[in-house]
Amino acid sequence: MKKVNDRVLRWFFGIPGVIDEQVKSEIGKLSVEALIAVFIFEVLFNIGIGTYIYFGTIKDLESFLLFIMTLHLFLVIGIITFFTSFRLKRRGILNQEVTTKEEKRNVIKSIFNKYLTKLPMTFLLIWLLVTSLDFNGQNFMNTLLSWSSIRQALQPSVVLTIIFISIDISKVRLLKDES
Repeated sequence: MKKVNDRVLRWFFGIPGVIDEQVKSEIGKLSVEALIAVFIFEVLFNIGIGTYIYFGTIKDLESFLLFIMTLHLFLVIGIITFFTSFRLKRRGILNQEVTTKEEKRNVIKSIFNKYLTKLPMTFLLIWLLVTSLDFNGQNFMNTLLSWSSIRQALQPSVVLTIIFISIDISKVRLLKDES
């Protein structure tokens, strides 16, 4: 079970190297803080949306709810990312240190492979987002399969993948040999 836990932590948080008790402790603290932040966000977000729906004059409730669901998804992902990944990076847990240039080359190659396998999923997520914000009561499938929605999703997917690759490559550090 310990191997499965370490593998999940490595996959979800992107932690290189050995996962020891200190790393697990830091992840535990940050996860609890992220859970509390998501709970507070959920309460305030739902109160705000409920109040807006109750007092607002909404003409198209379906489009409004699609927009709110999409906004909610991205805000929750942003909160979780802020409370875990950025704070783990600030504490130095996500930095990857290698000793030789060959290891650095292999790590960079694995980073490219990781993000190239995530590119289709990123494209699919952005494609659904663009379509849900754009279809305005038209036929959803026609809007989904239109060339403009595919193009609008493909461009940010490629740009975001390049940005994420460059961020992860910047975390790879080559240790100097002191001998």
